[in-house]
Amino acid sequence: MHKALYREYRPLVFDDVIGQDHIIRTLKNQIKENSMSHAYLFCGTRGTGKTTTAKILSRAVNCQLSDQDHPCNQCPSCQSILDSSNLDVIEIDAASNNSVDDIRELRDTVKYTPANSKYKVYIIDEVHMLSQGAFNALLKTLEEPPSYVIFILATTEPNKIPATILSRCQRFDFKRVSVGDLIDRMKLICQSESIDIDEDALRIIARNGQGSVRDALSILDKCLSFGGNILTGDQVLELLGGSDPDQLLKMAKSIMDSDVCKSMEMIDDYFMWGKDLRLLVDDITDFFRSLMMVKIFGQVSDLVDLTRDLAQAMTDLAKDLDTEEIIRILTILSDLSEKMRFSTNQRMTLEIYIMKLASPDMDQSDQALAKRLEKIEKLVEDGRISINTNLSLDQVNQLALAQSVNQLPGQVYSGQDQVIKSSLDSGDKFDIIDDEDLVLINENWDKFLDQMKADKKMPLRAFLIQKHGLRYKNGILYIILEDKFEFAIERLEEEANKAYIQDTLSRICGLKIDLRFIKVTDMKNMNFDQEDPVEDEKSPEEALLQDVLGDTLEIKDDNKA
Repeated sequence: MHKALYREYRPLVFDDVIGQDHIIRTLKNQIKENSMSHAYLFCGTRGTGKTTTAKILSRAVNCQLSDQDHPCNQCPSCQSILDSSNLDVIEIDAASNNSVDDIRELRDTVKYTPANSKYKVYIIDEVHMLSQGAFNALLKTLEEPPSYVIFILATTEPNKIPATILSRCQRFDFKRVSVGDLIDRMKLICQSESIDIDEDALRIIARNGQGSVRDALSILDKCLSFGGNILTGDQVLELLGGSDPDQLLKMAKSIMDSDVCKSMEMIDDYFMWGKDLRLLVDDITDFFRSLMMVKIFGQVSDLVDLTRDLAQAMTDLAKDLDTEEIIRILTILSDLSEKMRFSTNQRMTLEIYIMKLASPDMDQSDQALAKRLEKIEKLVEDGRISINTNLSLDQVNQLALAQSVNQLPGQVYSGQDQVIKSSLDSGDKFDIIDDEDLVLINENWDKFLDQMKADKKMPLRAFLIQKHGLRYKNGILYIILEDKFEFAIERLEEEANKAYIQDTLSRICGLKIDLRFIKVTDMKNMNFDQEDPVEDEKSPEEALLQDVLGDTLEIKDDNKA
C-alpha cells in the first residue's frame, strides 16, 4: 500500500524540521541543560510541524543516550515511541475526546509513574476543541503536575484557549514555512524518489502549499499520480486548475490598458475551460499584490516569489503604474472576492468588476476621481498641456468635453483647429433670479472653491464643480446637481461633509446658510416662484480640466514635437 509522502518523510530529528529554527534551538538547549518545562503550547497554522516537533521532543527527553540534544531513534525507548507501543507517551485527539470525563480520566492516570521511561508525555492535539468544563478539569493538573509529567498542547487557534491555560504553558508560535524552504525540501524528496521535476513545478506547488509542509507534499503526491516520474509546471497548473502566469500577465496588461474587450475575452476563455472563477480572482489578486511589492521596493523582494521571467516582466510593468492605482485595483479585487463567495452568477459578477477595473471612468469612488485629477495635473507638469490665449472660453469647454482624461496625450487640438460641438443638453436651465443673497453667494463661489482646495477637500470640491444651479430661499441654499450625480449627493449629504461645506460657505458669504443638495428632477417638482441661475453644464473631466488649467489650454502633439 502506498504511503503518503508527508508520512513517509516526516522528520525524525529536530534538524529535519524546516522553517522553525527559533523553536528548535530553544528546545535543544532545554534538553541539554535538563531544564524542561512541565507544559508546552505549540501554536501555528496547519502543516507547520507542531505535532511532529511534539513527537520528536517526546523521544528526545526519553532517549537512553542522555548526552544528546536529539533522539537517537535507535534505542529501545525511541523505537517503542516510534511504533506507538510506549505506554508512557500518550497522544490524545481533543477533537474527539473533548469532554470532562475524558480529561478526568487523563488526570487520574497522571499520578502513576512512567513504566519504562524517564518522562510521561501527554500530547494533546487540537486542544482548542476541549469544552469549557474540560479546560477547568485540566487546570490544576496543568499547573502542578508531577515532576515526571510533560504536557504538550498543540492548536491552530490559540485565541480559543482560556487565558488560565495559556498562562500555565510555555508558548511557541510556529510560523508558515517559506516557499524557498518548501522547494528545497521537495527537491530532496524528488531526488530520493528518482522524480524528474522542473523548477516552475516546484515553485507552483510550494506557493499553493501556503506555508504548510503537509499541504505541499500532498499536492506533490497528487501531481506525481497525474504526471508520473516526469513533472512540468504546465502539468501542475492543469491539475490544480491555476492560472498560467503568462495569462495573468496578459490580463493585468489588458486592465492597465483599459482594454475591456480583451479582458472579457480572457474571462470567457477561463469560463469555457471550466476553471474555478474564484480561483482566478485569487490569482489576479495575488498578481497585483506581488506587483505592489515590486513597485514599493523597486525590485523583486523576498516578500514575493516569482519565476525569473515573470519577475522581469513584473518589474517592467511596475514602471508604468503608480502605487495608488495598484491600491485602487486591490481594493476593488478585495470587494470582488467577497462578492464571489455569495454570488449566484459568478461570471457576471466577475465581468462587472473587471469592467470597473479596466474602465476607471466607470468608478465614481473618491480614489478614482482623485486619480483622474492627478493625471491631469501630471500632464500640466510635463508640459503636455500649455496655455493658448487665442482660444475663447467656449472653445476651451468644447475641447475639454471632446476629450477624456485617458485620451489627452497624442491628439492634436490647437486654437485654429476644429472645435467639436458640445453634445450636452442645453435645455431645462434655471433662469437668473434677482436675489441679493444669491448674488452674494455666486460672487463668492470661486472664493469658496479656492478655500476647499486650500483645505484639501478635492473630492468634495470636484462634486460641487458639477452644480447645475443654485436656489436660495427662506434661509435655505439649494445646490442643484444633475440626476447622474446622485452618488455625489449621497456623499455630500454625509453629516461631516455637509457641516464643513455649510460652515465654510456661511463664513465666506457672511450669511447663515442651511444647505440642501437636490437633483434637477426633484427640484422641478418643488413650487418656487423664481428660477435659479445656472452655470454651463460640464462633464466630470471637463470640470476637472477647467479647474486645473484655468481659462484656456492647448494640447500638444508629442509626435510633432
